[in-house]
Amino acid sequence: MLVQYDNEEIYCRKLGHHLTFKYCRTEREGLPCAKVLDCWFENIPIEEFVRSNYSEAEIAAITAPPKPKVATLFDLIAEAKKRNSKQ
Repeated sequence: MLVQYDNEEIYCRKLGHHLTFKYCRTEREGLPCAKVLDCWFENIPIEEFVRSNYSEAEIAAITAPPKPKVATLFDLIAEAKKRNSKQ
């Protein structure tokens, strides 16, 4: 069940403050943060939770390495250009 641990909180090293598990499991457009396995293993049975609630494709997306920052910047620039051209 996805909401089982939603109110649990930990300190997020990435963002620098406390967050609920609900935030961590929905951070990337409905998928968990890439660090969810590293951050939550001491608090909840996170590996079991992920295996039980996500498909193999979703797990692959969760555990995939992040895009390089340059690629992310190019994507953001392209999106901004699209928005500006529609105005």
